[in-house]
Amino acid sequence: MYQNHIPVYARFQWLNHPTVIHTLSLFLKPPVVGRKGYDKVLMFRWLIFKQLNGCSYRDLESMTEIDHSTFVKFRKRLLLKNLPKKIFAVLSSCIAANLDSMTAVIDSSFVQTYSRHNERGSEYNGYKEKNGFKLHQIIDWKTRLPILQIATPGARSDVILAHHLVGRSPPDWNMTGFLGDKAYDDWKLVATLKQKWKKIRVGIPVRRTVHERKRPIPDTVVRNRLSKESDRCLRRSFLNKRTEIERYFSRKKRVFNLGEERTRHLENFRANCDMVAIMEILEWSTKPHIWITLFTKLSAIC
Repeated sequence: MYQNHIPVYARFQWLNHPTVIHTLSLFLKPPVVGRKGYDKVLMFRWLIFKQLNGCSYRDLESMTEIDHSTFVKFRKRLLLKNLPKKIFAVLSSCIAANLDSMTAVIDSSFVQTYSRHNERGSEYNGYKEKNGFKLHQIIDWKTRLPILQIATPGARSDVILAHHLVGRSPPDWNMTGFLGDKAYDDWKLVATLKQKWKKIRVGIPVRRTVHERKRPIPDTVVRNRLSKESDRCLRRSFLNKRTEIERYFSRKKRVFNLGEERTRHLENFRANCDMVAIMEILEWSTKPHIWITLFTKLSAIC
């Protein structure tokens, strides 16, 4: 039966929260002229339901009495307008711009293709020995929310994509810390961060080189390591914060089912990443904490 309330488990009741409905209504407005059609906010929430439960469009049809092809066409129109990406960009920038301080954590996660074979936009990852895609993500350590992300084929370099993500971030963000693993050990990246945010602490461990495995270690190699470490904050208490993104990716795949969708090709994977990021922010917005006041500024943006 067609209804405004979506039946979900208790942990997903945020999907029916007024804040979620109001926030989505700022982006999904009915047409000014012509047929109104189904409620776009409700249709979008049913797509979220599909993602959370891993069901099919036929399952949505049996629950809503809306033809499954209507959901398929609605999703295609969203992708044609690039709306999931735009919604995520507005929500994430609104959060990042209003945080008192932000400790950014960067990492990437590999997702195998649905067919387990080569698909359009996928690449073979020799480390994983699989074909798939990669999600490169920057999150805020305190709120554990996605701030910036790029979805690429599965064999792209982490540090090169880190330069792209850092380049996209505005210099007026109150960035006080930046964390990453040894895959992001690049003096150019550290220099860019230091130049963009003067008081930032960079917690990227220095990768061990081949020359450091020799005994005795040459003095030039020791001086080179000390020179690299001098610009970074390598206190263990600070570096341990990086593990937050591991739990973040685990929840992204386990709770929000990223990578379990029955979709193919890179363009669909990018849309799925944007949808999941939107879901994470919407879930967070329904929690009774002070950050909910940030969403009152969305009306002015939209």
